Amino acid sequence: MQRASTSLFTALTPNSSHSSSKTKFTLALLAAGMLSLSGCQTLKNITGKDTDAVASAEKSDAQYYKEAVESMEKGRYIYASEQLSELRTFYPTGPYAEQALLDLMYSQFQSSEYALAVTSAEQFIKLYPRNPQVDYAYYVRGVANMQTGTSSLLNAAKLQQAHRDTSYYRLAFSNFQELLTKFPNSSYAPDAAQRMIYIYNQFAESELTAARWYIKREAHVAAANRARWVFQYYPQSQQIPEAIAILAYSNEQLGLNDLAQQYKTLLQINYPEWLTADGKVRISNNRAGSLLSRMTYGKLGRSDKRSDSEAAQNTQYTGATKQQVIHKAAQLQLPTDDATLSEQNLPTINTGRRGVNLGLGLPEDTTSTQPQPRIASPKEMYPDSSPNE
Repeated sequence: MQRASTSLFTALTPNSSHSSSKTKFTLALLAAGMLSLSGCQTLKNITGKDTDAVASAEKSDAQYYKEAVESMEKGRYIYASEQLSELRTFYPTGPYAEQALLDLMYSQFQSSEYALAVTSAEQFIKLYPRNPQVDYAYYVRGVANMQTGTSSLLNAAKLQQAHRDTSYYRLAFSNFQELLTKFPNSSYAPDAAQRMIYIYNQFAESELTAARWYIKREAHVAAANRARWVFQYYPQSQQIPEAIAILAYSNEQLGLNDLAQQYKTLLQINYPEWLTADGKVRISNNRAGSLLSRMTYGKLGRSDKRSDSEAAQNTQYTGATKQQVIHKAAQLQLPTDDATLSEQNLPTINTGRRGVNLGLGLPEDTTSTQPQPRIASPKEMYPDSSPNE
């Protein structure tokens, strides 16, 4: 090798002897080939570092996993994520690989790395579709997507979610729908159903937030259209009583007294608390989230930072079963992107009997917001499925 290098140097030096061009060309090719073969070693000799060396595991897979679990138990989720990522890198087919990915998405969620948690969850769903814990991945994906679009600036201002851009909620809603469809008996199904109901109510609340804004500015046609949207596309939401009240009030302000009176009749029969003693509609321009969905999120609830998942805590339980909650959520649908208002916006008034939701064509609300026990991690949820050391 040294000789070849010297020959190349001699051939390219201006003061070198003039041998045949063929010999020079041959020597140059030989030298170039030797340099290419010894390039890595040459670079190492120059820099003193072996830049082409492949990193190797510093610990066994069992040690990586043990340190990760200990870190999670101490709330050191970032370090836990690092250990789990290295475990997955160095032992991708080892006995801890699947469980490590489950714990990784949990640690990423707890350290507010929601986009990474979604990525890990989707990776698990793709790689291990038959894993008995795959429902957890579907669940984490939905919960993380609920947080992905949360603006730190708006959080600092303590604005309600209904005042923000709620477009990312649609993706989370779809994630939870898929979970309920594929795993209706999953232990995560009740909580996923509650989150769907919450998202559904938040979309309705977003419309009423706009309607209240229009009422303040006496734009009653726009306010009525927002309320009609709620009535048409969110008929199972908790915002229905206020939507009817806005329709009654706005139509009255527009001079459409007959139509306004029909909505007042609906209020008198079903929601009399929205009318004063003298028959006037009670309208509030700033309800500040008083109609937020009343539910408690139990799973993944150990986050140090307040988030949308904690927005509806300290609520009341009305006695419905988990299956009733799941059944209600399964019936919910969000309007499509091309949805429009129908011309027939007035519900049929049925005065033949009295009762809750009379004449609205809506089923009685028998669901509950029963608090669910928290599920801290997939390891706690499935203790017998963890790999053996």
